[in-house]
Amino acid sequence: MAQAIAALTAAARTTRTIGAGTDNEHTEPADFGEIACHVITSVAANLGDVDTLLAGRPGSWEADYVRQIVHSTTPEEELLTWRTEPVRLHLDVEGVFYDFGLEQLWDEESGQAIKHEQDDSLTEEQAARADAIAAQIDRLWEQDQAAYREAYLASIRQELTRRGLTIEVEAIDEPADALTWEPFTDELHELARKNTPLPMTGEAPDWTEGTPADSLRRAGLPYTARAQDAI
Repeated sequence: MAQAIAALTAAARTTRTIGAGTDNEHTEPADFGEIACHVITSVAANLGDVDTLLAGRPGSWEADYVRQIVHSTTPEEELLTWRTEPVRLHLDVEGVFYDFGLEQLWDEESGQAIKHEQDDSLTEEQAARADAIAAQIDRLWEQDQAAYREAYLASIRQELTRRGLTIEVEAIDEPADALTWEPFTDELHELARKNTPLPMTGEAPDWTEGTPADSLRRAGLPYTARAQDAI
């Protein structure tokens, strides 16, 4: 609270130049009403909406005035254009891939590849190929996660652009409970999970007949097949 008061007090003490470069050039005190409204509106935008801003005591008279300030400063549909903070989302790619059945697919095929490369009946050439396939399966797993992360962020940026917003986006690896929950970021995350193309197909996850992993099997794109094609 003390820091906020100090910052607003400093802003109130500033001056502005009127009629710069003209015979009527002069200075006036800053328009503190505008400053205060701007600050309050930007804070609401940073939190996602005015209801989240006022969640502590939404029915108070103070909350009513703050709500009026925000709604008078900007139309509700344009509130997020006042945001000054980047959009921060928790992204656990392994967790997403687990939900999609992809981690299980990789784990199963990686285990099979390791078992195959340990087969003593393989010729030297066959053993070398088995080793290469096993290593490639693990490389693909890492590459898929990195590619999905980039595609996820691109999907978020595309949605923000569609809404006319120019906001920085950050994917945070910290646990989800380390971030403050916001309806806005939760909505973006769910949209991204639904629409982000998978690196294996270049298309959004297919849930029509089972999990996305099932759709990869049907398309002939499990890890072993992709590894074999890559070496």
